[in-house]
Amino acid sequence: MTGKKSVDKVSKGLNSLIDEFSSAVKEMVNAGEATVVHLAVGSSRVIKAAIDATGEVTKITVETAGNVVGTVADGVKNVVSHVGHKKEEENE
Repeated sequence: MTGKKSVDKVSKGLNSLIDEFSSAVKEMVNAGEATVVHLAVGSSRVIKAAIDATGEVTKITVETAGNVVGTVADGVKNVVSHVGHKKEEENE
């Protein structure tokens, strides 16, 4: 299905998703939390934004999905190793 009706339908759906997404980010900022947001576009592109605790968007990039997977994996590794290191310090 193509044409104006399809575009209007997509537009309404995207606006609804964007509103929900914006609300969730605002809640995080209101709580004083910083976050990094990854939005997948299709199967090969990801929009990345870093939002600090004041609500300012500090970085926006468009990356390939492969690069994001590597970045997310590195971030998870760093968090896990940091948590493990903290537990070791507590046990000492």
